[in-house]
Amino acid sequence: MIDLAATNDPSLLALLAAHPRVAEVCQGSAPLEFRTGGWHRRIAVGDATIEQHGLVELMDNNPIVCADAMSVPSPAATLALIALGPLAAAGLILEPPAFQTNAPGGEAAIGDFLASAGWPGGVVLDHQEADLANVYAATAIAAIRTPEELDDIDDLYEERFGRSFFVRRDEQSDWHVNLVRHRPNAVYHLRVTPDEPACLLTVQVMADAKGKCGAAQMVHAMNVMCGFEESLGIPDLIV
Repeated sequence: MIDLAATNDPSLLALLAAHPRVAEVCQGSAPLEFRTGGWHRRIAVGDATIEQHGLVELMDNNPIVCADAMSVPSPAATLALIALGPLAAAGLILEPPAFQTNAPGGEAAIGDFLASAGWPGGVVLDHQEADLANVYAATAIAAIRTPEELDDIDDLYEERFGRSFFVRRDEQSDWHVNLVRHRPNAVYHLRVTPDEPACLLTVQVMADAKGKCGAAQMVHAMNVMCGFEESLGIPDLIV
């Protein structure tokens, strides 16, 4: 049980107030701090100086459970890790990918978090202002080493995200912000332009600013830190 949780994010405060394992909530001065008995813990946003930092789906849970602090990525880095993290972990990226997004978060910060997933070369960032009604979107184009079978690319993403509560692949729906608006999960899809010895992979990804790019991601991280069910206290709709 968490005795007390504090945050400066109104959306996160609302989720914490309804969380079944949080006894008390209050306004705070940080993204998220919480206390269990005498153990004070915190979750930051976009701070790669904290040892445990990254996208939860790409991290080993055991060190997170034992950590005093962790950092989730900024919105832009969250989208970048969804789009490129599986490629980074597999060592397939050949050069800095092009990355276009309306999400906040600078090129250096994106690079720091991608390095935690296995790619130290960063991205070429093109930040485009776009009003998508509280939704952040990104397109990543990466030159990658052509695998023996193109289906191996699908397998990489399935291995990382196939059982995830909050990162889902969607190749069937019309690509529209309503897929993620007010929802806790991100969605992505893949397009491969085959060639040898390298091919181009285009990954599009979207998430709500209060969902996977915001409060829902923070609660997810807190649940993992505390050993709770990962989806505990995260409703299907974030308002």
